[in-house]
Amino acid sequence: MSALRTLWTRLENHPWLTMTLAVLAQTWFALNNRALWFSDEVRYADAYKNLAAHGKWVVLALNGQPYPDKPPVYFWFLWLLDKLTPFHQPAVFFLGAALSGLFFLFAAYALARTLKFDRTTSLASTLILVSTFMVAALLHYSRMDLMFAALIILSHAAFYRAYTEKSEGWWPVWGFVLAGAATLVKGPLGFLFPLVDITLFLAFKGEAKRLLSRRTGMGLLAMLGMLAVWIAGVIVAEGPGFLINTVLGKQILERATHTFHHKEAWWWYFAAFPLAWMPWTLALFAAPVHRLFSLSFWGTLWGGRRHAGPKALLWIMFLATFLFLSSLSGKVFIYVLPMFPPLAILIADALRTMSDPRARRLWTLVGGLWALIGAALLLAGDLIPVPVPVRGMGLCAAVLVLGGAAIFAMRDKGFRAALLTCALAMILWIYPVGMLAAPSLDDAMSPRHQALVLKNYIERGYAPFAARVYSGIYTYYAGHDYPEYDKYDRLIEEMAKHDKVVLAIRATHWNDIKDRLPEFHVVDRQSIAGLVHVLAVKG
Repeated sequence: MSALRTLWTRLENHPWLTMTLAVLAQTWFALNNRALWFSDEVRYADAYKNLAAHGKWVVLALNGQPYPDKPPVYFWFLWLLDKLTPFHQPAVFFLGAALSGLFFLFAAYALARTLKFDRTTSLASTLILVSTFMVAALLHYSRMDLMFAALIILSHAAFYRAYTEKSEGWWPVWGFVLAGAATLVKGPLGFLFPLVDITLFLAFKGEAKRLLSRRTGMGLLAMLGMLAVWIAGVIVAEGPGFLINTVLGKQILERATHTFHHKEAWWWYFAAFPLAWMPWTLALFAAPVHRLFSLSFWGTLWGGRRHAGPKALLWIMFLATFLFLSSLSGKVFIYVLPMFPPLAILIADALRTMSDPRARRLWTLVGGLWALIGAALLLAGDLIPVPVPVRGMGLCAAVLVLGGAAIFAMRDKGFRAALLTCALAMILWIYPVGMLAAPSLDDAMSPRHQALVLKNYIERGYAPFAARVYSGIYTYYAGHDYPEYDKYDRLIEEMAKHDKVVLAIRATHWNDIKDRLPEFHVVDRQSIAGLVHVLAVKG
């Protein structure tokens, strides 16, 4: 145990290096060993290509059309990586994911230290994040959410420091600037989360008037100025109508109130979050939940609200974000990410004072979950409905079982031993997943195969069309833009103008329309992320 304590102390004394090595160990081998997957990776890749090659710096473009779904800052970051490192497409996209993940861990650690948690708790919180299945997966998936969440977390840290110390200094300005940067990475949730949370925290303490300060006003103006520059760029690039109707109307207001995409019931996150937070959802079964049913607990909480501190903010960050997301019309699994760091810090803090029976129960459950998933893969992995053979399934399952056994063996050795074992097990498990399983799924998860077939037909003179497929999923690998249609009559009318046509369409929609296209025949069929797509040609 003395060796373990020495190891922990060294890691604790060098937290930034520890986090860097943990992310490096999980990602270095997988920066260019698989194709870009459906749907976001291939779409973001095309958006980046249009930025880098065609100058779409302010309003992104997808498949030759304006792409208002995302602001451009994350893609600027990818451009810098493309120019400043030896990595190029598509490896630069995976490098961006890995570095964003490292930034996410740095932000979580900075939040913990800003809230005056000691090095032990702060390091433990990042190890909890590293050993979360969803975070481990996102380190290998090209999207901007890790950077988005990191900026949101840092904004919370800046606001907390601004409004809990005697002198707020320039921290309110930094809080708003970070919130503005988050907004320019993914959208208005970037400033809504920190502003709502810090307002609720100060209102709970009876100190909401602290927001009415000169520096707060300066910070708000700085953030609005950042957003105004981008808005002006959108107007110059695409016109005021595009800003009002498409960006503000369809992409922001409609998605929040009556979405056309990812519409779910109000209770959706109650089911989704426990899955996203695995294995640490199991900490609920080691928590003193019975206290929530005690009136004295709530009375003490309310009576001491004016002295509320870091834990109160962390709970508000989690609960307010959860309720806010549940109130939105559009719900996406990835949106829960900003809730991870506050919950990780709370669990890390609880691990230090948890009674032996509760700690034993927690580590038994965590180890048992690992072993159960591994055993299920060993026994029933071949029954998973994947249309391609998955390499390394047995090895992935074996590492899960062995990792679970190791966590179980450390359940009485203290939280440091168990937590380090959990983090190391996750790192080791990622190797067979990243080197064997994930690349073998390319033909089931990536449109690359069908896009290359489409490219071949285009280069042979066929006019390309797509109908009722996810927008832009073929463009990056096909290397050509193509018109997309939702209305069958318009599609048939346009295709009739060409002697040679190649059409990309989902199989279910092809069955609806094939009788109206007797001159077409199917030349390729691929299941992409569980949806069968076909290519049909004429001529």
